[in-house]
Amino acid sequence: MNLPAPASDDRAQPDRVGALEARIDALTRELAAQRTRLGTAMSRAWQLGQENKVLELEIAQRRLAEELARGQSEMLIQSLSFLASESNLDRFLGHVLKATVDQLDGVGGTLWFPGQIEGTARLHLEYVESRIIPAVESRHPAVQHPPRVGGVPSGTFPGEHAETYVLAHEVSGLPEETRAYIMSLGVRALLTVPMILGSETVGWLCIRSSRMDAMEMESKIRMAEALAGQATLAIQMARLGEQARQAAILDERNRIARDIHDTLAQGFTGVVLNLEASSRALKKQNVPLALEHIEHSRRLAQGGLEEARLSVRALRPDTLQNADILQALDTLVQRVGATGVTQGRVLLIGERRSIAREAEVELLRIAQESITNVLKHTRAREVVLTLDFRADAVCLTIADDGVGFDPDGRHDGFGLVGMRERAGRLGARLHIDSAPGRGTRVQVCVPNPPAGR
Repeated sequence: MNLPAPASDDRAQPDRVGALEARIDALTRELAAQRTRLGTAMSRAWQLGQENKVLELEIAQRRLAEELARGQSEMLIQSLSFLASESNLDRFLGHVLKATVDQLDGVGGTLWFPGQIEGTARLHLEYVESRIIPAVESRHPAVQHPPRVGGVPSGTFPGEHAETYVLAHEVSGLPEETRAYIMSLGVRALLTVPMILGSETVGWLCIRSSRMDAMEMESKIRMAEALAGQATLAIQMARLGEQARQAAILDERNRIARDIHDTLAQGFTGVVLNLEASSRALKKQNVPLALEHIEHSRRLAQGGLEEARLSVRALRPDTLQNADILQALDTLVQRVGATGVTQGRVLLIGERRSIAREAEVELLRIAQESITNVLKHTRAREVVLTLDFRADAVCLTIADDGVGFDPDGRHDGFGLVGMRERAGRLGARLHIDSAPGRGTRVQVCVPNPPAGR
């Protein structure tokens, strides 16, 4: 009997099983690799997501910074334009307060200065119900009860950095009546920015918000500080302006005092000397001479009165109204000679040229004061006024042959001080050469102005 041969499939079965197992192993390894790649991709996707969030945050912050910078620039331009056209400081500060509140989406605000009582704050302006009002019109309790500043509790007036305050929470140092008043206006949070100049706190800018989000208020601190800086700048400019105004007032007072002293002292000295001379003439029964001295006294008194009026009005001296310095000096020595006590003369050296009007006025005043001193103190027989036109300066010298004095000694009165101040106004120095028993020589040299002036 013939048996069938073994099937070839039976012999190939182990080969197929091995191939299948190898295929399964390969697929397993491929799946593991794909899982690894998927994990890596998911991790990278997560990293990209985080990077996108950071990028989006940076973009948002940059946009916010750009908006802040643009807002600050616009505010600065508006404020500078307003300041240039508005001389009233309170109106400018009101403008800054309103603009700050509007830029920060607030519902109102206040401006505070250090109080007259040390350690307190004084309400200056309030922005409420879309109006800027002064403290005298405000219903704020602080008008009657100024809040404390510094110390513990600190209240809502920070010393160095801006602070936010949520009124729903307890605010250390904030009086209950003040909290009630502010909350009655729909205010839920405050942002207070100190206005600092160097190491000095010159005020506080307080912005009111109807929202209780402290984080939102804190995000606006940079802009609030920039706007508060504008108010600080305005306050400093106003301070400097006031200092300049006071300095100008003091300078003008000194000028009037010098002018009145020079004119009245010189005039009254002449009046007294002429009246004394008339008295001596009457004793000698020389009536015509006495009347002549009395007439000189009258003219001197009248001239002094006119000079005083002109000085107060800051006009030129009467002797210079229709004359130059040389003619004015001639008139001056004629008045000296009319006293009958001292004779005077004027000398001209060099080529005569024009002098600035201010210099003529100051030189004449120095000459008047010098001659007043001659008549009052020196018992001089002669005084000589020399006007010297030098190449680089114009010099006025007043020399007498009187008793002299010690220039380094103490001298009461306004005369020498006034003469030095007048010389200083011209960029010159006053030189006094004198000693007891050998007369006095006063000289002032005014340098020529630079070419082109």
